[in-house]
Amino acid sequence: MDLALDAAPMGISITDPRQPDNPIVFTNRELTTITGYETHELVGRNMRLLQGIDTDRAEVERVRDAVSRGEGVRAELLNYRKNGEAFWMRVDIRPIRDASGGLVAFVGGLSDFSQERNAEERLKRSEARLRAFTEAIPLPMLTVRVDGTILRTNQAAAEALGVSADSLTGRLVQEFAEEGEIFDDSLCHQIQRKDAVDRVEMRARRPDGGILWILASAQRFNAQGEDRYVLVFQDVTELKRKEQRLTEANEEAERNIRARMRFLAAASHDLRQPLQAMALFASALDHHVDTPQGRTIVQSLKTSLRGMEEMFDALLDMSKLDAGVMKAEPQVFLINDIFEQLETIYGPQAEAAGLELRVVPSSAALRSDPRLLARIIGNFLSNAIRYTRSGRVLLGVRHHGERVRVAVYDTGPGIPESQRLEIFREFRQYGAPNMAGRGAGTGLGLSIVQRLARLLGHALDVRSTEGRGSVFAMDVPLAEEFLPTAATAQKDEEVHDVSGITVVVVDDDPDIQEGLEMLLEEWGCIPVVTDSADEAIAMLAKLGKPPDAILADLHLRDENSGIAAIDAIRQRTGVPAPAYLFTGDTGAPTEIGEDANLKVLRKPLDPMRLRMLLGTLKR
Repeated sequence: MDLALDAAPMGISITDPRQPDNPIVFTNRELTTITGYETHELVGRNMRLLQGIDTDRAEVERVRDAVSRGEGVRAELLNYRKNGEAFWMRVDIRPIRDASGGLVAFVGGLSDFSQERNAEERLKRSEARLRAFTEAIPLPMLTVRVDGTILRTNQAAAEALGVSADSLTGRLVQEFAEEGEIFDDSLCHQIQRKDAVDRVEMRARRPDGGILWILASAQRFNAQGEDRYVLVFQDVTELKRKEQRLTEANEEAERNIRARMRFLAAASHDLRQPLQAMALFASALDHHVDTPQGRTIVQSLKTSLRGMEEMFDALLDMSKLDAGVMKAEPQVFLINDIFEQLETIYGPQAEAAGLELRVVPSSAALRSDPRLLARIIGNFLSNAIRYTRSGRVLLGVRHHGERVRVAVYDTGPGIPESQRLEIFREFRQYGAPNMAGRGAGTGLGLSIVQRLARLLGHALDVRSTEGRGSVFAMDVPLAEEFLPTAATAQKDEEVHDVSGITVVVVDDDPDIQEGLEMLLEEWGCIPVVTDSADEAIAMLAKLGKPPDAILADLHLRDENSGIAAIDAIRQRTGVPAPAYLFTGDTGAPTEIGEDANLKVLRKPLDPMRLRMLLGTLKR
C-alpha cells in the first residue's frame, strides 16, 4: 500500500483525528517533493507547519471547522516550502470512517498549482492593465467575439451607444445594427477574410432610436485559443450632418447658378436682337456721314456696340464656368485653322483702329479644345487692339520641346509690375487708365481667360515693359499626329468686292431686315429680304436670279426654323447656296450637321466680317 501511495502523482497525507491537533501520520514521496520537508519532518506535525503570514486565515479557519466536524473540505491556500518559497496548494481532504461510522482518519490530496495560479494572476493583472488602458483611450472601443458577443468595452463606447458599460458586456453587437450596416455578419466576414477593416463608414442605432454615424476600424486577434476582434470607432454624426448641410447648400447654389445661366442664355437672344439691328444701322450710317465729327460719333457707336457684345459673352462665359457646365473637349487640330478664323474676325477691328494685325501661319498640330483655345487667344487679341494706340499686333507660335507657346505681342502702353497679377481679377482692366477712350471693356475677359486656362490645364504667361508693349502667351501641348476632320477656310486678307451678289435674308425682326437691306445695298449686293422661305422663293422667281448666299435667323416666329427655311430655298431653287444662321443663342453649335456650306454666326455680327465672308463667294 505504501508503495502504491508513493507512486501517486499528487501529494498525499493521512492525519489522525483521534490524537490531539490531528497530526500527520503518513506522507508519500510527492508531498515531500512539493513541500521540501522530509517524511520524518512532516510526520507528527500539523499542516500549520506550511503556513506563513500571507496565508489566508479565514480560509484556514474554514478548513479547520470542517475537519472538526468530521467533514470533507476543499481549499486553495498560499503555503510555504521549507526553503521559504511561496507556492499555491490545492487541498482536497476526505474523512475515513470504520464500519460503525466512527472517524478514524483524514486523507488529504495536495497538488502544487502555482504555475496555473500565477498565470491566472498575470492574466488578471494584464486584463486590469488592458481595462485601464482601454478606459484611457478617448475613442470608443469594443472587444468582440466573431459571433458578435461583446466581451469588453470602455466608457466612451458605452456613452456613444447610449447604454451603461456594465449592461453592454455580454450583449450582441447586432442589437445596435441599423439596416444591417454595422456590426453584422458581413463585417465579421470581412475581418475573417482580411484580418482587418480600416476606416469603414457605417450607421448604428441607439436603444432610444437615435442614429449614430461612425467611422470604424477593426483588427482580428487570437486570445485563449479564440478568435476575437477589437473594434475602434469614432462618432462622426455631427460631421455627417455638417456634410449634408454643405451638400444641400452646394446643390442649392448650383441650382441658382444654373437658373441664372439659363436666364442669361434665354435673355441673350432677345437682348442681342436690338444690338444686331443697331450694328447694322451703324455700318449703313457710316456711308452717309461725311463730317469728321459725325464719323467720330459713328465710330464711337460701333465701339460701344462691340463692348456690349463682349459684355454679353463674358457674362455668359462666367455663368457657364460657375455652373460647371463648360467642359473641355480636347482633340487634335491645326493651330492655323484658329489663326485664320481669328484674323477674319479681328482684322477689321485692327484696321479700324489704325493698327497692323500680323498673323504668322503655323503648321503645328495641337491637342486641346479648339473652341476654348480660340476664346482665350481672341481675348488676347481683343485686349491688344483695344489698348494699343499705334504700331502693330502680332499673333504667332514658338516651339518649346513637346509644346508650343501661342503668343500675342502688342506695341501698347505695357503693364506696370504692380498690376501683373491684378489684371486677372474680375473687373480689373488691362492697360493704362488713359486708354479708356477706346473702350475699357468689362474687366472680365482676363479673369475668364485664367479660368479657361485652368480648365484646359495650360500655363499662362505675361511679360510686359511699360511704354513698349506686352506679350500674352499660353503653352499648349503638341499632338503626336494630326487627322483633319474638316476643310479649313481659305485665308482672306482683303475685303473683296461683293457687288452683284444675290443675298437672301430670312429674319422676322423688322429692324434687322431694314438694317441688313440697307447694308447690302450699300455694298452693291442684290438683297432679297423677307420673313419666310415661301416669300423669298417668290421674290427670287420674280427677279429671275438664283441665290448666291442665304442668311437666316436660327429661331423664326411661330417655332419655324432658319434651317428649314434654308433647306426649302435650296430645294425650290435647285441651288445649294452657302448659308449662314444668325443666332444670339451662345449654346448653339458653330456647325449644323455635316453640311460644310452651313455655318452659324453669333449676334451681333460684325458687318466687316460678313462682308469678308460674302466676298469669298466671288473668287
